[in-house]
Amino acid sequence: MLWGDAGPVDPPVSRALRASLESLVEQYDESLNWDYPPDPGPWREARCARFNSDVRAALARLRVELGQEVEDGFTELHEDPDLDRYLADPKGFRRSSR
Repeated sequence: MLWGDAGPVDPPVSRALRASLESLVEQYDESLNWDYPPDPGPWREARCARFNSDVRAALARLRVELGQEVEDGFTELHEDPDLDRYLADPKGFRRSSR
């Protein structure tokens, strides 16, 4: 599902693209820390970069299939700079002041 001016929309796209978009949603969910969302997620930078690239490719395919401009509101994912500290002590982890 994508968002249009009036809310969620179900665009007429190929099954392959729909499956790709659904996979990206599932992958994004895996990037989150479900125990405590403000804490770092599990992804290293290489995994973030692969995801970002896959999203950009899916957006390009979406533009081709819809034949119109699709606004890109995607914010790239990056490794949390506190990930190593979090992994060293998840229970005692506290965000550093920035």
